[in-house]
Amino acid sequence: MSKGILGIGDSYMWGEGLYYYSELPNLPFNEEHNFDFDSITEGYVGYKNKHRFIQLVADHYNTWCTTKDMNGSTNEYNLEFLNLFNYTDIVEPNGKHHFSFRLNINEYKLVIFLFTSHLRDNSIHNISDMLKAADKTFTRFEEKGITVCTLCWMPEFFNNHNYKKLYVDKNRHTEIEHKNKIYNWYEDLCQDDSNKLTIKSDFSKEGLQTNDMHFNQRGNLMIADSIIRKLNSDKFKI
Repeated sequence: MSKGILGIGDSYMWGEGLYYYSELPNLPFNEEHNFDFDSITEGYVGYKNKHRFIQLVADHYNTWCTTKDMNGSTNEYNLEFLNLFNYTDIVEPNGKHHFSFRLNINEYKLVIFLFTSHLRDNSIHNISDMLKAADKTFTRFEEKGITVCTLCWMPEFFNNHNYKKLYVDKNRHTEIEHKNKIYNWYEDLCQDDSNKLTIKSDFSKEGLQTNDMHFNQRGNLMIADSIIRKLNSDKFKI
């Protein structure tokens, strides 16, 4: 084990809400989903990091992982960060990209990229343009021997014709398996409460987190297992 895994995504990648399962004191429960940075402690962060899907993938391959420190993001923001690697291998910590230390892409063997909701993005950037922009950087990563796995939250990305050409056909897309069925995005899985994959499904009966669609521990394990299944089928090795 030497090289690690870089995760680029949003609050699902960050592991939002997993601290609710920690039994630590003063957990920031609310009636509805609300993220308050000031209520988060190092203990909460340490616990959620241990159980988020990127860490589970790293544990499987006996390696380490990196994500940005801050919770949440947009596709446009993530692509702006990605674009830096078209000009350099090393991104300096400047506060804007929320990494604490210098990030050298040559220290990674796997990049997991999550296309978040397009509803967060500025309307002047369409999905096709974003998919093409990311492909440019991912191609550079792959030329360096870095494997790229992508995930889709919403169907609008997967159903775009450029996604099939640039991600499915290039073997980057990660299919999500749940109860022996294959899903190409996870929005529908989260919306169906009977799947028991979200924080809402665990706490809403108590009147807490009644609209919190972030993955619970089962949901994070589902995503991790799906990524590992794909990587194993590709004979991936760190």
